[in-house]
Amino acid sequence: MTQEALLINSVAQYTPNFAVDVVAVFDQDYTQLFQNARPIKAIVKEDSKVMEHPLETGATIIDHRIIQPIEIEMSLILNRDDYQDAYQTIKQLFLNATLLIVQTRSATYINQLIQSMPHDEDPEFYNTLLLTLKLKEVQFVTSKTEPVPRNKNNVSTVNRGNIEPTSATSSQEKAGSLGFDTFLRKKT
Repeated sequence: MTQEALLINSVAQYTPNFAVDVVAVFDQDYTQLFQNARPIKAIVKEDSKVMEHPLETGATIIDHRIIQPIEIEMSLILNRDDYQDAYQTIKQLFLNATLLIVQTRSATYINQLIQSMPHDEDPEFYNTLLLTLKLKEVQFVTSKTEPVPRNKNNVSTVNRGNIEPTSATSSQEKAGSLGFDTFLRKKT
């Protein structure tokens, strides 16, 4: 057995007695899930995409960025006594696309979805199962759409409020009379 396998087996043997969950996974009702699975580590990736634009001079400007969904990679040891039940619970959450809450020392991350759940099955790890959960934040957006007429003169006045008619100013009256003189009197 390798030294890593010995370490994992010894950790798995004593974790039910000494473990305090620093990282925990909850459902939307804050009920802790797969309590007997021991998180080894969690890598939280809070990332953004920076928008870069080249200029004609060869320089590059950055004018804004987009915050990407939070991703969490969590390594777990499933206890030898109930790893089949814990694995089936995790698999069911994965298949149902259940939104989860992940609590770490630094923050609580809501709306996390299990993106993938690769695991190692190695005889060196005795009766434990090493599982890596990859979670990704689901972001919900509410959009508002309105039909837009093809002719901009037919634009709806819904958001303009009540508009009362006004009398024409003297400059508007002159412009109107000039238009009348130019186009209508010459044709007659």
